[in-house]
Amino acid sequence: MKWYQVFECDNTVKNPLVCDIDNFEKFGIDETIFKLGKKVEIDKNILRIQSSNPNDDGEPDDALQSHLMIPIFSKRLITELETANIKGIQYIPINVFQSNDDAIEGYCIANLLFFISAFDYEKSIYNRFRDNFPNIAKRGKIAGVKKFVLKKNKLYDVDIIRLEDYKQRFFVSEKFKNIFESNKFTGYSFKEIELT
Repeated sequence: MKWYQVFECDNTVKNPLVCDIDNFEKFGIDETIFKLGKKVEIDKNILRIQSSNPNDDGEPDDALQSHLMIPIFSKRLITELETANIKGIQYIPINVFQSNDDAIEGYCIANLLFFISAFDYEKSIYNRFRDNFPNIAKRGKIAGVKKFVLKKNKLYDVDIIRLEDYKQRFFVSEKFKNIFESNKFTGYSFKEIELT
């Protein structure tokens, strides 16, 4: 069993679509709700993301590039993941537009639902927020990670996860990586991580 850290906005098409504006605030939605590991109930087809600059109106990657830094997958990618029975993802439709309001069909936010305590504190290299950090809620928590090491016994029967202790990154199994690469999907690259 191998696991990989995902690098977003990498392995992209030559001239990618990059979206940098959205309408989330209009509906009282903060994109961090997609980093909580919980299902989200949103009326269909209200969410919108768009490029604001014609220079960014390129071809969309299968893992769309955006300022939100949440997974947004193409219909092609979703179909392959569902066919392979990749579980733990809630797909929420999102309307994607170029700067001239031309629509690009078939994209969904991939709301990841499996949050697992698999971070190996002894083998990983990381730092914590100081005890006097201004945001009291962050004090003592992981601030940044230089090297991820995960506990393999926590990764049973899952293929895509976020860590309970550090929600900024997500990780995928070899099965997910193989699906992505064998279908020549674009937008992500992968780095193998150590398991203990």
